[in-house]
Amino acid sequence: MKSQIIFAFIILTLLFSCHPKSVEPMQSEIDRIVKRWLPDTRVGICNFKLENGSGDKIVLKGETIFPGAKAEVLQLLQDKGIAVTDSTVALPDSVSLKKYWGVVSLSIANLRSKPAHSSELLSQAIMGTPVRVFKMEDGWVLVQTPDMYIGWTNLSAVQLMSSSEINEWRNADRMIYTESNGSVFEDSKQTVVMSDLVAGAIVAKKSESKNITEVSLPDGRLGFVTNQNWLNFKQMKDSVTPIGDNLIIAGKRFLGFPYLWGGTSSKAMDCSGFVKTVYFLNGVVLERDASQQINHGKEIDITFGYTNLQKGDLLYFGSKQPYKVTHTGMYIGDNEFIHSSGFIHVNSFDKTRANFNSDLVSKLLGARRVIGNPPEQGCLPIKQNDWY
Repeated sequence: MKSQIIFAFIILTLLFSCHPKSVEPMQSEIDRIVKRWLPDTRVGICNFKLENGSGDKIVLKGETIFPGAKAEVLQLLQDKGIAVTDSTVALPDSVSLKKYWGVVSLSIANLRSKPAHSSELLSQAIMGTPVRVFKMEDGWVLVQTPDMYIGWTNLSAVQLMSSSEINEWRNADRMIYTESNGSVFEDSKQTVVMSDLVAGAIVAKKSESKNITEVSLPDGRLGFVTNQNWLNFKQMKDSVTPIGDNLIIAGKRFLGFPYLWGGTSSKAMDCSGFVKTVYFLNGVVLERDASQQINHGKEIDITFGYTNLQKGDLLYFGSKQPYKVTHTGMYIGDNEFIHSSGFIHVNSFDKTRANFNSDLVSKLLGARRVIGNPPEQGCLPIKQNDWY
């Protein structure tokens, strides 16, 4: 009897240990495929996990926006002779969504790490920003912005659109707002506010009089704005290019504005959100985070000082051991730079000046020049970004 119990125990142990031992090595290979398809999880969705199902079945779960990644994983398992039940989800999710595009319809859409107001603020998107929509959950939508960043925002902040509807929006007579804040009014006498505005907001023009323009917001609401502080969006994106002095003018308009982790609007910005906003107003879409932005543009040698720097160059700060970019700012000439840290202000590399910042100077890792650099994904002129 005792030997039978021991034998049964051994069999059960083998049964419960067999699958994990067979799954784990394959999971490592799958993870390597995922890493190759998506080296930066901030700008894509690709995850697969092998799990033990009922009996001797193995189940593949996960979701991805890359059909090729899923095909490669399934081929790997087939080549290894592993039969799996495919329970993965291809995004956009055709079950929860009928329209896979959207345009931000509020002044600011907050992008969060999870579909909850209590989750981390990752970024923001401004009114008129086109977004890809991947899935919907309890009044939230998972979206991707033109800088490829992904986050959750309220469905109420986005007007969902089909491919034909967003093309109609792109072909509309659009205008972009250039002041730091403003309002859209319900009436031409400007007595009732319909929405606020921040720098970079895009609306469609309906008709224009001497002082007032009737506009359509992305969700179809009609309102009125003053004619000041607007540019024709098509002309702006086709003609505006970053120039050092213009970047400085745009940056200094935000002096004293507060810092906000995840902020990319003229209400409040973090460090990379600040330089991103300044460059967008000058015709360029930068990647979202400082650690991404440093990979683009022409590298400027600052080994022996700051004489090679030009107005508008982007500066990157952080730790050298281990190497990690944690902060960015913009050079404005005369050994000074503007950045968002606590609030937007100017510091100097010159130790004789009152605004010298010894801590940041010691953490300077490098500098990049966008002006005059060939366009590339992650540092792309608006006119070459198909989303707009």
